[in-house]
Amino acid sequence: MGRDSFGKKLLTMTQIAKQLSLAESTARFYRDRFENYIPSVGEGRKKRYKPETIEVLRFIAEGFNRNLTATDIEEGLSRMIARNTEFEEVTATAQQQSKNDPNHYALQLQIAIEQMSTAMQVIGNQKEEIAELRKHVAMIENKQQEQQEYINTKLEERDQMLMESIRGIQDIKTVNTSIDKFEAKSHSHNNKAVIDKFSEQNGSLIYGCSKVAKMH
Repeated sequence: MGRDSFGKKLLTMTQIAKQLSLAESTARFYRDRFENYIPSVGEGRKKRYKPETIEVLRFIAEGFNRNLTATDIEEGLSRMIARNTEFEEVTATAQQQSKNDPNHYALQLQIAIEQMSTAMQVIGNQKEEIAELRKHVAMIENKQQEQQEYINTKLEERDQMLMESIRGIQDIKTVNTSIDKFEAKSHSHNNKAVIDKFSEQNGSLIYGCSKVAKMH
């Protein structure tokens, strides 16, 4: 197993996935999706990964577990960690510092990881707030829909009652027209036969009316 320029042991993706309790396919997916943020050495089958890759992939996995999008995670990574090319461009001064103080680089990495975790927490909280706002908006929209359905139902009932009233008025007009025609016919003929026929058809009604008149 090789070592990086700081003397740290390089790792395979299989080893990293095992340490993170991730499926190797998942770890490789994260690596491919965020390749620019994965510190590695070599190419192809000989590619190995620096120990800090463990924390980078842990950050990515936790981000997805918090339902962050890939864009959210990438924004957090871009703020807190150098891209892979910058890992390779270590200056002689930095190398000397690391040789003089072996914990210097590890300390800086730990600070970066803590900052990333804080940023991820902030993003996660924002996601939760947005989810709550969306839920509230959906509730308001449902209430509006219920109110609109209630209004539509009442309008339909009103229209139905209005149509029934119109039909009733039309029926009354039809009856009045029939009466007017009958009266006109009676006056035009002015003969006993028409009167007798009317009396015959409406005798009981006439009798009832006369009794009422006598009572008064």
